Amino acid sequence: MTSKTIAQIRNEAAASLSPERQQQWEQFLTPMPIAEQAVSLFTPTDKPVRILDLGSGSGILSAVTARRSTRGSSVVAIEQDADLAQVSESSLRQVCEDVTVINKSVFEVLLDTQFDRVILNPPYKKISPTVIATSNGGVKVTNLYTAFLVTAIQALDEGGECVAIIPRSWMNGDYFKDFRKWMLNECSLDVLAVYRSRQEHFKDMNILQEIMLVKVSKRPQTKKVSVYAEAMPVAPLESQPHESVALKALLMGRDRIVRIQPQDPRLSGFGTISDQGLWVSTGKLVWFRNRDVLSAVERPKGHPLYWSDNQNGMMMVHPVECDREQWVTDGVDSRNVILPAGSYCMVNRFSAKEQSRRIHASYLCSSVGFVADNKLNYVHQGTSRRTVPLDDKVACGLTLWMSSSVIDEWYRQISGSTQVNATDLRQMPCPTKAQLTALADSLPIDADASQSHIDETIGRLFSWVQAS
Repeated sequence: MTSKTIAQIRNEAAASLSPERQQQWEQFLTPMPIAEQAVSLFTPTDKPVRILDLGSGSGILSAVTARRSTRGSSVVAIEQDADLAQVSESSLRQVCEDVTVINKSVFEVLLDTQFDRVILNPPYKKISPTVIATSNGGVKVTNLYTAFLVTAIQALDEGGECVAIIPRSWMNGDYFKDFRKWMLNECSLDVLAVYRSRQEHFKDMNILQEIMLVKVSKRPQTKKVSVYAEAMPVAPLESQPHESVALKALLMGRDRIVRIQPQDPRLSGFGTISDQGLWVSTGKLVWFRNRDVLSAVERPKGHPLYWSDNQNGMMMVHPVECDREQWVTDGVDSRNVILPAGSYCMVNRFSAKEQSRRIHASYLCSSVGFVADNKLNYVHQGTSRRTVPLDDKVACGLTLWMSSSVIDEWYRQISGSTQVNATDLRQMPCPTKAQLTALADSLPIDADASQSHIDETIGRLFSWVQAS
């Protein structure tokens, strides 16, 4: 059976999926170029292998794996969609004699054997926090794809290898903390390949997440992790630029955030935001739960309301003309959402890798108590329970620092989701308050500063050879 025929079966199956069905089952069928790249990560062997495909879809991943494997290899494919289970069976029967297709949910199947190769492109869907039983207790998961990956890793025989096509979101953030710790303790992280463009890999599947290939194996941690920071789906993976990096250099903090590159040496001398006595919180107003207090005009005893719409470069502006109410009434006073007057660094909670700057920080100085929408993060010098405004110069300096290219590069290394999490920002390398004050004195926040001007100012202040 040729690659073209396998690809045709996949494409016909993809075309038959209605948008409603695709959304219900979270079905993103793997294109042939990515299937070939994923399977190429398995270590070649001249022995027959036992192959497991979790959520097999069209069967393309296990079919390509079986085609590249020694005669006598076997495949178990699990797919809960009855139509796709039949497609998997049809595909696999043409490349492998020993095939078992199980038409059930992955989590309903009790596997009675271990596997040499596990491959999967699981559904990407949030779920309520769930604990999956493991050999050493349990691991909390918050997304179907991590639940699938826990199942896949547990199905590996000693020395077995698993390749998964998954979103990059597991690498950072509090939601995936337990999963990261479990996985990194359970197996060796061998390969990380992050696709450069969100539009190129699953063109007919409308995927918005940043997608990557991950290879792990059931053995002690390998000395070096192969990292493809900007993989392309149109060329053999082995021919593309990559680095071999010790896992320790990719991990950050107790939460074991995984970077795609070692930290820039220019940042090695800085503590974190938390180390500097600062804290990152999320705006307290959830607008759709507080519609009754939103106001398009200022009311007596009311308060200003800030959204991401109020960000104008590095400054927060209020009021602005937009489709968002700019005020709240005094009915909000009893809801514990008002922040004290003073200076802050406000950060948009959402951004995409295609934007010129992943962290959009803006300086805010309010003479009155105000309210921040929960699509904004804000930096202050209090705690998780108590908000204390920043010194004005510190707020200005921090806004400049967070607007620099070196911090943009740092954040791109740790985050592949569209969310800018407060948890991640607390890990951000940050100068001392005295250094932030000096930065504010070097470049006024209200200046129409270009990116190069910001980077050069910071470079001079910290005596870097390069400012960006």
